[in-house]
Amino acid sequence: MKLPILTDGLVLPVSHQLIELLNDELDKAHPSLDPVSDITSVVFNFRDPNYSPELGGYHPVEIGLSRHKAGFEFDYLTDFSYVGTGWATELAKEIDFDIHSDLCEVRYGKSVALVKAKDLFSLFQENFIAYYQMGVFSVQITLETPS
Repeated sequence: MKLPILTDGLVLPVSHQLIELLNDELDKAHPSLDPVSDITSVVFNFRDPNYSPELGGYHPVEIGLSRHKAGFEFDYLTDFSYVGTGWATELAKEIDFDIHSDLCEVRYGKSVALVKAKDLFSLFQENFIAYYQMGVFSVQITLETPS
């Protein structure tokens, strides 16, 4: 099953490669999922099982999609990293592309409109796809359906 992911009117330059990657992961996790009409949202979590505050590694990435008429739209794409030390260490947003708020937030930086973050998004997307292709992530997918 393939999710119809809508990108028309999206400010960020989402590549077909990213859309294919998401659909391939959904198909691996839920090969017999049908009909797609029962799904209201999908959240993809990409995690490097070896990522830790002490050793570093590949940042976790979360991508959220929600139903919009005939397909699904991106809600957000978020990169996380560890902050703090010792007992106060926690995962926090490093880069957040919030589609509905039309904002890109980078930790310790000023929020900017997505149109001003196109280059950053392109770099983020390129790196994410390369890391994915290297096989560093384990993937978990959460589906929401009407109650």
